[in-house]
Amino acid sequence: MSNPVTFVNVIDVEPDKQPELVELLKEGTEKVMKHRPGFISVTLLASADKTRVLNVAQWESADDVKATQSDPQAAEYAKKTAGIAKASPGLYQ
Repeated sequence: MSNPVTFVNVIDVEPDKQPELVELLKEGTEKVMKHRPGFISVTLLASADKTRVLNVAQWESADDVKATQSDPQAAEYAKKTAGIAKASPGLYQ
């Protein structure tokens, strides 16, 4: 029996960069994340004041999240995100 987890990433961004960040996260989800083992779903929320984006993803297990974080393609998107914003990721149950 699986033990699903929620990956929440609160990403602080300059208001003029928020649209770019949202598009980058959408692209990473479509090209990489949704094809990874254990991926269930993702919700992206852009704050009204344009200073944050929440990335809320459901995964089958914490191990699936860890494996994805060590995947070179996923790491490339994390690097791109870090180039335009400050991420604060965490796992929740």
